[in-house]
Amino acid sequence: MKKILTVTVAALLSFTSAYADWQPEGPIKLLIGFRAGGGADTMARLIAEDINEKYGWEFIPENVTGAGGAVMARELIGSAADGTAIGVGITDTLAYGLLAARDPGYALEDFNVLATLAGTQMAVVAKSDRGWKTFSDVIAAAKSGQDISFGAMTPRLADGAYYIGKVNDVNFNIVSSYKGGKAVLNAINASDVDVGWVAGPQKAGVQAGDLVNLVNGEDQPLAVSPDSQPLSDIGVDFSFGATFVAMAPAALPDDVSQAWQEAIKTVLQTEGSKSNSFITKVFSLKVMLGADAYAYVENEAVDAKTLLDATAD
Repeated sequence: MKKILTVTVAALLSFTSAYADWQPEGPIKLLIGFRAGGGADTMARLIAEDINEKYGWEFIPENVTGAGGAVMARELIGSAADGTAIGVGITDTLAYGLLAARDPGYALEDFNVLATLAGTQMAVVAKSDRGWKTFSDVIAAAKSGQDISFGAMTPRLADGAYYIGKVNDVNFNIVSSYKGGKAVLNAINASDVDVGWVAGPQKAGVQAGDLVNLVNGEDQPLAVSPDSQPLSDIGVDFSFGATFVAMAPAALPDDVSQAWQEAIKTVLQTEGSKSNSFITKVFSLKVMLGADAYAYVENEAVDAKTLLDATAD
């Protein structure tokens, strides 16, 4: 038994060493599926900076926007599967967006989902002076005859608003023309809409007492209001938050994939690193690696199909 254990430990150390020894052959093309200057773009660039400082890997960031991340995804699968092309996107790109598109040009199995990185702080938000404490109060107001307008910034969230109304037998006036959560938040503050999906910019307003997170849109507690009503209370058994992911072409060799997973995990979980500090301030850490990350995306795809089927009528 002792001899077998010694051999096993030695093999494991050799295996780990192989991953640690991998180095990219040349600079890494970092494809960022978000506009320059936004929170997601900043996060991706800070992760690259941290990895560069720790491992010496050189990055060339490139913002590849369009079609909810699909443009970035299509470019990534056409890149070399050698660790020198990495994409940063969201699970929507590989779940709802993929299923909703007529011809996305890619499939989930075209990618190695290296890691989930961070989650948003998605909630349905209203001004506190409306008097609503939970979304159940909004449903009650709608059932009493009050017209409720509901702001959304993506097709998935517009479908989510419709689905919430459908399972609760109410109709909302859904306004889905907003470009980003900050635009929805501005509309809420201006009383252009009564409630709306917001993914994090509401934090200061909630802390000040001017805004309230009526229902938690995430699959984990909200940082600023961990006791917010869960979606399950209003008949919804899945979530609507966005989870950011690092991905590569599916044919990435195992040693390269493991080296990337280790690098991402190390910098994200190092307290005080640039990426860790930014994410814990703006988003929430949500680190899963390899098979666990892939399974998370698969589960979101199941939820997306449920949502699309339920809103197809």
